[in-house]
Amino acid sequence: MEIRGYIVPSLKALAVHLLVIVTVSGYWFDHSKPEHRTPRHIQAQMVDLSTLQQAPQQNQQAAQQAEEQRRAEQQRQAEQQRLEQQRAEQQRAEQQRQAEVQRAEQQRVEQQRVEQQRAEQQRAEQQRQAEQQRIAEEARRNEQELAARREAEARQKAAEEARKAEEAERKRQQELAAQKAAEERKRQEAQAKAEAEAKAQREAAEARAREQQRQAEAERVQAEAAAAAAAAQAAAAQAANVVVADISSYIAGMLQRNWQIPSTARNGMQAVVSINLLPNGEINSVDIHTSSGDAVFDRSAVQAVLRTERFPRVAEIDPILFERRVRRTLVTFRPEGLRW
Repeated sequence: MEIRGYIVPSLKALAVHLLVIVTVSGYWFDHSKPEHRTPRHIQAQMVDLSTLQQAPQQNQQAAQQAEEQRRAEQQRQAEQQRLEQQRAEQQRAEQQRQAEVQRAEQQRVEQQRVEQQRAEQQRAEQQRQAEQQRIAEEARRNEQELAARREAEARQKAAEEARKAEEAERKRQQELAAQKAAEERKRQEAQAKAEAEAKAQREAAEARAREQQRQAEAERVQAEAAAAAAAAQAAAAQAANVVVADISSYIAGMLQRNWQIPSTARNGMQAVVSINLLPNGEINSVDIHTSSGDAVFDRSAVQAVLRTERFPRVAEIDPILFERRVRRTLVTFRPEGLRW
């Protein structure tokens, strides 16, 4: 009877301890960061059997405390996870803010680049307009110089014609005076015919000598005039040749700069291009006068002429010389260089 009285309380105590162990095992198998635990020391104590009836109530309170501790630990872990999530969200927000700042900086740099390009385009347009204005001013000055030169030539020509007319009038007056003098001499000779024959013959000889001298003088003047005219004509021809040679070099130089020699060009190839010009230097028409045998080579020569569009200095040439020597111009294109 005494042994049976110890078994029942022992079984109840064992059940309470197992419940406590199962409750506390939730903390033992928790996956959170392990904490440093201070080992507990178990002390054996003699228990009065009369107090074993109060053990289940105490064990139940201990189990409730353990449950509350477990819940508090779970809340602490949940709060820690929430804080970690907040930090992660703050980090993502900071990364997004930095990305926005970087995008804004890239947009600012791109805007500066676009504005710089726009400013460069404006400067290029201003330079182009200034160049056009300079070319127009130069063309105006060239036209003014050409007009002044033509006016001076016209005045010189008028003065030359007036001098020639004056010279002709002077010669005519001299001839009239000589004719009158001859008639007067004849009249005097007729009146003095009665004088001595020797005196009459002498006067006749003197008259013939004077006539011969006048004719010789007239022939000399005509020869000098013819020589002067020939010299003036030769000088004009030489000046024309110089002008034509200079304008030829000028045209060849401009075509050389605008000619893009094709890859099919070979030494010995040549194409002769016929250029028809207007008095102001513009190109009226261009065609192949003599083909090189290579269509690409011929087309490159024609494109060089069309790309040039105008030869401003041609407008400076005398209109007569332009019509005779420059209006239709032949240019030979060779790979080793242009030839007039």
